[in-house]
Amino acid sequence: MELTIESALSLGAWVGHLSYFLLVLSMLMRRIHALRVFAVLSAVVGITYAAVWLSDPVSVFWESALLLVHLGQLALMRWEERRATFSEEEAAFVEEVLPALPRAVARRLLDLGWWVRAEEGAVLTREGDSVPHLFYLAEGEATISTGGIDVAVCGPGAFVGEVTVLHDAPATATATLSRPSRYWAVDARVLRQAVDADPALRRALQASFARTMRDKLVRSNERMAKERRGPDAGAGPDVRATLDAATTLDAATAREDASAPGDVPS
Repeated sequence: MELTIESALSLGAWVGHLSYFLLVLSMLMRRIHALRVFAVLSAVVGITYAAVWLSDPVSVFWESALLLVHLGQLALMRWEERRATFSEEEAAFVEEVLPALPRAVARRLLDLGWWVRAEEGAVLTREGDSVPHLFYLAEGEATISTGGIDVAVCGPGAFVGEVTVLHDAPATATATLSRPSRYWAVDARVLRQAVDADPALRRALQASFARTMRDKLVRSNERMAKERRGPDAGAGPDVRATLDAATTLDAATAREDASAPGDVPS
């Protein structure tokens, strides 16, 4: 095809442009499923362009190979999604912690850890020590203390150890079960390897960690406000200040999400 203004603006040229535009668009997708869908569309348009306008069998062959690869990967993802099943407590975990993640990814994360039933008094983390595991409370309650002073209480749906577990830093507080509990735990090193391999998983966990931190801050400030003002006093400016801090934490997580590279799940 001779390169002229007319040829550059012809119907065939626009079809070729569309193929490459869809391919570039696929590279901008943050979710692997969307990436593959746009890659499939690009390949279909590319095959049409190569066959009808270019009469180029080599391009048709490789565009067809690209199409088959992405269709195969989409079929595999669909199969993994269909076979990912959850118990009632696992489903509650996924809904609370990882609602935006594919079911197969959530299933792989859950399989990295284990469920434990523990008695009152069990210590999950110790202030100043390394955090060996990330804990998710499904039932029961944990008291959070720092410097020997109780500062907050975590109930069902809360994480314990989330502040430092991804950074291999010492625990900022001691967490002790204040009643019989059931929790999910995952080894800290295994978790760090998992989130390093899957940016989408990291972002989902960090967003959930931010929510847990917000709840802990609010409960801690409510406890301190009542101690200063008496048991009948309501939440005052301290709680509002804590909510502002929690909002800032959520905003920081959102900014990290926006600046993070595209997902490359395993």
